[in-house]
Amino acid sequence: MNYRTAGPDLFFRMVASICAALVLTLAILAVCPSLHAWLHGEKQLDDDDDCAVVLFVQGVTPALAAIVAIAIGLRELADELPAPRILFLAARRFQLPPGRGPPAG
Repeated sequence: MNYRTAGPDLFFRMVASICAALVLTLAILAVCPSLHAWLHGEKQLDDDDDCAVVLFVQGVTPALAAIVAIAIGLRELADELPAPRILFLAARRFQLPPGRGPPAG
């Protein structure tokens, strides 16, 4: 088995690596206020700082609002969307040849 082709391709690996690095960076900036202030170019952070690091620490994700809006919209449009096609698949016992019994005799 070739493991290089068995996993996700290079694009998905890069996206996953970038997302993991972003979360790690946000976590480091969240626990180190001096590094966070250095990122802003200030000596001391303001109390009304609403950057991505503060939102990450507080657990606020702007994507959550989008996900909720999409879920509500899909629920409202469920009656207007076309129904998925029904697949008629044969039962597993009909896909295999019939079994053989012991010899009679």
